[in-house]
Amino acid sequence: MLQVCLQQSWPQNKPIGKLVFPQILPSRLGSLATLWVMLPKNQIQPHPPRQPYKRFLFIDLPSPMLLWMTGIHTKDKCFRLFPCYLDLQDPDSQDIVVRMTQTGYYRLLLFSTEAPQKCTQVMTATLDPQQCQMLCEWLEASQISETKAEVGVSKFLLKNEFEKIKSQPPEKLDGDNHNYPLAI
Repeated sequence: MLQVCLQQSWPQNKPIGKLVFPQILPSRLGSLATLWVMLPKNQIQPHPPRQPYKRFLFIDLPSPMLLWMTGIHTKDKCFRLFPCYLDLQDPDSQDIVVRMTQTGYYRLLLFSTEAPQKCTQVMTATLDPQQCQMLCEWLEASQISETKAEVGVSKFLLKNEFEKIKSQPPEKLDGDNHNYPLAI
């Protein structure tokens, strides 16, 4: 699976720049949930010191949405936190969450802005059983939700929460590497 990830190149339909997006990566061993991130080459560590930080926030009203956050320590000793918003009424987003819960992990594919033709590094973000359980519960809750609109409002509310989390010191985030539901 690692080789499949390393053989990936940045999609031509995506701009070159600081960008994050989810992707299901098919392989002969089954499909895998991945998060693709582009950074300047000087920020990608050749040997990351620890597993990526991962955290999930869920909002069910006005529309079910998941904020999937992944953080890494960069080569220049900074901590970068990447947000990814998943509309849980969208089949592609649902598939991403299902793949994560089935495998108990996702792969983080890092690409450099200077050489996006090939994946520079792959990291594995392992989910603990509580995270998998919480994701399953949130996915189930989104299936029975009656709302079909207001995705923009839910994303706005989650972006506000992301900004609060992002402003916390990295040491606090490292010690708080778990989920909690967002109630609004």
